[in-house]
Amino acid sequence: MSNIRTIIAIVALSAATAGQAQTYPTQLMSHETQIDAIIKDMTLEEKIAMLHGKNMFSSAGIPRLGIADMEYADGPFGIREEMEPHSWNSLQLTTDYATFFPTGSALAATWSTEWAYAYGRGMSREARLRGKDMILGPAINIQRIPTGGRTYEYLSEDPLLSGMLAVAYTKGSQDEGTAVCLKHYALNNQED
Repeated sequence: MSNIRTIIAIVALSAATAGQAQTYPTQLMSHETQIDAIIKDMTLEEKIAMLHGKNMFSSAGIPRLGIADMEYADGPFGIREEMEPHSWNSLQLTTDYATFFPTGSALAATWSTEWAYAYGRGMSREARLRGKDMILGPAINIQRIPTGGRTYEYLSEDPLLSGMLAVAYTKGSQDEGTAVCLKHYALNNQED
């Protein structure tokens, strides 16, 4: 029954956002022709190199084609402090401060796409101030049990609500110039 409910929610969300995708203005789509031309000029090795990380929170660019490194901001509800290039250790910078936004569960408790949009904008602004191009979030996995170690990161146990809030968060972030990477689609929602 829960699989059927999830499928129905995904179909409903897709139908609800299908019309918006055509009319929603976005800077991200304004360079499609140039992007296609650059991709055609890339070698297979360059394309493969862009599929994995340069270090913990960046991917290598392709300097000969003017593609800069991509810098990622970890944390779906707050931009993580600066890390050592190849570890989870903080650089312990005395000037490294960040805003910790409410968790995904707290955002979902508002039931507000307007707040989710504002949340995405705020996250994006902070990410850009820190030189980040993409936020590793929002966390959209469906909450299954309250004792899961990362349950608080996810928006809701309701797939329709999670989807609506994730779309609003994403639009808010993109409108401020930061991409998002939806994370934990499945299989990260139960622990024993």
